[in-house]
Amino acid sequence: MKVTAKITKFFQEAGKLRAFATVCLADAFLITGVRIVECKKGITVFMPSTKDKDDEYRDVCFPIKPELRSQIDTAVLNVYDAGLKENEADGE
Repeated sequence: MKVTAKITKFFQEAGKLRAFATVCLADAFLITGVRIVECKKGITVFMPSTKDKDDEYRDVCFPIKPELRSQIDTAVLNVYDAGLKENEADGE
């Protein structure tokens, strides 16, 4: 399946949230609100989520197959890394 990603917003603040992304699957399905977060294990991709009535967060959508999850993570992290490099080049 064709998976493309685009960073919609970078965050420079000291918090854990690094960026928001949008993911397109097979040029037919768009996922907005994908988060790139700095965790103890490194940069991690999180699917969009919402808080339920028990104040717990639940993913709104998520890939069922590990192969698709890997494709999404790779696409998002690749554009995130490219965006970081571009921002560093603009800042020089």
